Amino acid sequence: MKFVPMATVLALAFSGSSVLAKDATATGFKTLTPKAAEAIVAAAVEAAGKLESPIYKPAKTKMHVYVLGREGTLVAASQMHGAWPGSADIAGRKARTSWLFKLPTRVIGTLSRPEMKDKGPLYGIELSNQGLITFPGGLPLFAENGECIGAIGVSGDTVDMDEHVAQAGVDALKNMKDAVVELPGLTQSAAKAVGEAAVKKAAELESPIYTGAKTKMHVHVIGVEGTLLYASQDNNAWPGSDDIASKKAKTSLLFKLPTRTIGELSRPDKNGPLYGIEASNGILITFPGGLPLFDSAGNCIGAIGVSGDTVDRDEEVAKAGVDALKALLAQ
Repeated sequence: MKFVPMATVLALAFSGSSVLAKDATATGFKTLTPKAAEAIVAAAVEAAGKLESPIYKPAKTKMHVYVLGREGTLVAASQMHGAWPGSADIAGRKARTSWLFKLPTRVIGTLSRPEMKDKGPLYGIELSNQGLITFPGGLPLFAENGECIGAIGVSGDTVDMDEHVAQAGVDALKNMKDAVVELPGLTQSAAKAVGEAAVKKAAELESPIYTGAKTKMHVHVIGVEGTLLYASQDNNAWPGSDDIASKKAKTSLLFKLPTRTIGELSRPDKNGPLYGIEASNGILITFPGGLPLFDSAGNCIGAIGVSGDTVDRDEEVAKAGVDALKALLAQ
């Protein structure tokens, strides 16, 4: 087997280790409350309404403002009357870029400028992550303890004006009370326990496809932010199943449902009410093999995706990972 390097913890997980059980969900994660996000947007819009625009002379600036939470999803947004429609996408991408790298877009842009000597060290980064915006106007949002809890993106005027307005939103957050809420999330140690339990199950199952052999799987486990925490590939697994396992995990996390359930709801032969959902969110996989991961309070803290055999086998292997998490949480 080939594994993404992580700490070896599976043996501890099933030997009653109180340390791992306590660490199974990272309750230290925080995100913006909807009320705080709305207040950040309001502060930015208020600042924009006071600024003379270098473009709309002699009018005020006309901005789009987007605020994302810790999970990278939209929590609050506003469009000022008369703002360029094209700036809506730019504001969203600025916020997302700052969220992804926990840096101002100005900083990322400076590091990616082609005219720098030997080119910027991040030259071309704009082509990653489904398209970034690296000129000013995006700023990360931090809690008092320095944890990144979201980001703000502003677009609609000069980039300096955009950044000025975004900064007004950041400053508003600094003066807020009760602006954050706990966001339970899967730790890497727990993700490894989940993934290794799935791998162990796959090694035990006879494959309906590989006659006389065991199943050959790709296993992906992602956290609450949608980023990869653990992955495994059997030496002889289909290369194409790597992408499918990843998309199954993503699909289950995005909708907090098994991919089997989403698939049933999108089947054209049953006039599924979600028919065509596979084309959303950068392409989804809606056949079995993806399962959400929940903590003991019912919070979705991640997801597992498995691919490499029949979809029923994929789901059975994924279920072994879910059961491993339940065992951790029960300790």
